[in-house]
Amino acid sequence: MTKLLKKVIGVDVGAKFLTVSFNDSNKQDQVYNIENNQHSVLSFLMKISSDDYCFVIEATGNYSSRILHLTLGQGFETSLINCMSVKHFARMKNIITKTDAEDAKLVRLYGEMFRPEKYIPKSIEIEHLDQEIKLLNDLEEEKRRYAVKLKALRFNPYLNPNTEKHYERRLKQLDKEIREVELRLPKLQDEEFREIKGLIQSVSGIGEKTSLQLMTATSGFRNFDSAKSLVKYFGLAPRIYQSGKKSYSPGKCRTSKTHIRSLLYVCSWTAMKHNIHCKELYLRLLAKGKPKKVALIAVCNKLLRICFGVVKNKIAYQADYQKTLKF
Repeated sequence: MTKLLKKVIGVDVGAKFLTVSFNDSNKQDQVYNIENNQHSVLSFLMKISSDDYCFVIEATGNYSSRILHLTLGQGFETSLINCMSVKHFARMKNIITKTDAEDAKLVRLYGEMFRPEKYIPKSIEIEHLDQEIKLLNDLEEEKRRYAVKLKALRFNPYLNPNTEKHYERRLKQLDKEIREVELRLPKLQDEEFREIKGLIQSVSGIGEKTSLQLMTATSGFRNFDSAKSLVKYFGLAPRIYQSGKKSYSPGKCRTSKTHIRSLLYVCSWTAMKHNIHCKELYLRLLAKGKPKKVALIAVCNKLLRICFGVVKNKIAYQADYQKTLKF
């Protein structure tokens, strides 16, 4: 039975409970609350057939991770949808009620109407690497926070030496933990991962840290069929509003990938100087009167598209690639 013919089970995800909505064999709406633990989820999955049902799950980070992987492991076709999609779908349906049962029903109706694509899980190596990189980001952020506090504290004319020593010890401990994580990162990278990461780093402006973040966030761009969808995913695609004679751009489409956008923005500073394609784009936009920040965002967009191209074609970046084409 194809996914188009299967009944949809919509799942609203919470930290302690999962609310599921589906139609039973008599076409009656059913809503259940099950505990968000492995035993309860598997008990529910044993009562239904993967030949008759597919899952559409609201994406809520780690809270939805358990049921997502358990359903996939039991052979169910499973889709993961953004919570904002459900929110806009509720507005379209003119629904103002906000309960777990209503949200689960909305997720089910969304799945029945749009039939979102099946989720492609990350490999275990990518999952572990992703967790290590998130830990590294948190440690570096904590180190920056303590360093700022210590710097401000030293302006106090009545500085307590014990307080200063505590901050210094904490900074040294954070340095040690950061080095430990950095030493573990290469051990989690297999040959294919290193090959793709090398292709991304061949792009002028992209460094080690950014290439790792891009790899883990996209599973090596496996989940993207076009550069356009990749740019939208990271919130770097321009938006256009047009109605009648009114037309303007309200800015880029923002997503939750703020950290990677920040890394790409820093990369754009180097790319606009040393990457010939990005430099040409940057200067062309400045000549048109665009603000520097707008031009830099366009450079970020360009960098992502180049990365997508080199990975999909498995050819390292070449600044003069078009010049060598034969017609």
